[in-house]
Amino acid sequence: MNDDLSARLRLGDPAALEEAMDRYASYAAKIIAVYLNRALPPEDMEEVLSDVFVSLWNSRARLEGEVKPYLAAIARNAARQKLRQARPTEMLPEDTELVDEAPLPEQQAETAEQTAALRQAIDAMAPEDRALFIRVYYLDQTVEEVAAVTGQNPSTLRVRLHRGRKKLKELL
Repeated sequence: MNDDLSARLRLGDPAALEEAMDRYASYAAKIIAVYLNRALPPEDMEEVLSDVFVSLWNSRARLEGEVKPYLAAIARNAARQKLRQARPTEMLPEDTELVDEAPLPEQQAETAEQTAALRQAIDAMAPEDRALFIRVYYLDQTVEEVAAVTGQNPSTLRVRLHRGRKKLKELL
């Protein structure tokens, strides 16, 4: 019976399209509802359903086999297309003031001063402590990774890091 419907659609029988609509409209509507997930108003869902049957009619020459799976693919693709077109845009209230979040020149200068002071304090450390600090805090190596490279005990490195932080805190 479905093969008969497919054949009649391929021949361009308008009654076959009406029969397909009667038979599969609720099926296609359920597929559309699943994809749209109530993201769009009912009018848009009805529009997509209409588009599905228009697409079925326009592509009837390529229809092979049963109508139902072919219609399911059309419904799925039409729903996805509608979602892509209907990206929600949120309007800004008119009384909203746009704020530039870039740091002010004073903040940039203060950050530069803090960075220079920190660099100077790190440079004042003993060379092995400075290397440890740079590996852990700038190169994001773990204490265990540094211990594996240097051959030192991880506990010793943790104590040296603690003392280095304490010294930096005093200097800064």
